[in-house]
This record gives sequence, C-alpha cells and structure tokens, in this order.
Amino acid sequence: MADSTDSESRGSGRARRLLVIFRGFLILLIRRVLLPHGLGAAEQPVSAGTGGYQIQNPNTAFEPSDWPLWPVALLYIAILTMLVISCFVLIPAFPTALPDVDRTLRIAPPGPRLQTDPEAEMRHVRAEEEKWLNTYHWMDKRKGIVHIPVAEAMKKLARTGAPGFPERQQ
Repeated sequence: MADSTDSESRGSGRARRLLVIFRGFLILLIRRVLLPHGLGAAEQPVSAGTGGYQIQNPNTAFEPSDWPLWPVALLYIAILTMLVISCFVLIPAFPTALPDVDRTLRIAPPGPRLQTDPEAEMRHVRAEEEKWLNTYHWMDKRKGIVHIPVAEAMKKLARTGAPGFPERQQ
C-alpha cells in the first residue's frame, strides 16, 4: 500500500512541475506579446557602446525593417499545437489503421522457371564455346574460309605479323 501512495505522489509531483513550467512559459509568452520591447517607446540607445539614451520625437514615423518576434513565435506554437491535435483526432478517426501495419508475406510467389538448372546450363554453354573456339571448322565452304583454333591463330600471327603493322625487330 505504501508503494502505491509513493508512486502516486511522485506522479502528482511530476505533474505539478510540468504545470509550473507550462505556466512560466505562458507568462513569458504573454509578456512578450504585450510588451514587445524591453525599452520604453521613447528611449532608444544613441549608439552602441555609449550607454546614453535620447528621447526621440514621438511624431516621427518610420518603417521597421524586421518583423517582431512574437507573431512568428505565435505562428510556430499554433502549428505545433495543430500537429499534436491532429494526431489525437486521427487515431480515433481511423481505429483499424494501427493493427493493419503487419504486412508480412505469408506465401512465396512462384518465381519464373526460365532455368531449371542454371549451373548445368552454364557448363554446357561454356563447353560449346570452348569447342567452337578450339577446333577447326568451315566458316564458308564455297569461299574456302576455315576457322582455326585461337591458339593456332595467335602463333601464326606472331610468326608472320599483322598486315599494315611494322615487322618485328630482331
């Protein structure tokens, strides 16, 4: 029983602290809105570092170059508040959306069966290429063009040289 009262008092203490922080923030915001400048309207510093003040002519008008900070801060707080409120509105509006998150694939879709044994087919293709490159066969029997093995062609080219290239030097 003592544990439950301790946890309740801790919880209420945290709530009080959060409430005090929120109140302080609210008071600071209201003071910034109602009193936008720390200095009075008639007193402005003459120049930086002098510390002297001069009273300006109240009838002189000017256009400020910067926005005051309080409208920007107020807009920022309003946007954050709307974001938080929208989260709490959308959760009850779509109650079945959260349990629908689990979308794991239950069955494996059938893959394309283009190759039943790719390793064996690759060995077969390589064997055919090796046979084609390393044996003699007719390319065009009417014209008398014969394919010779690559190793033989390289030896012949090394012996005779390529047409249009300079002869080898000895």
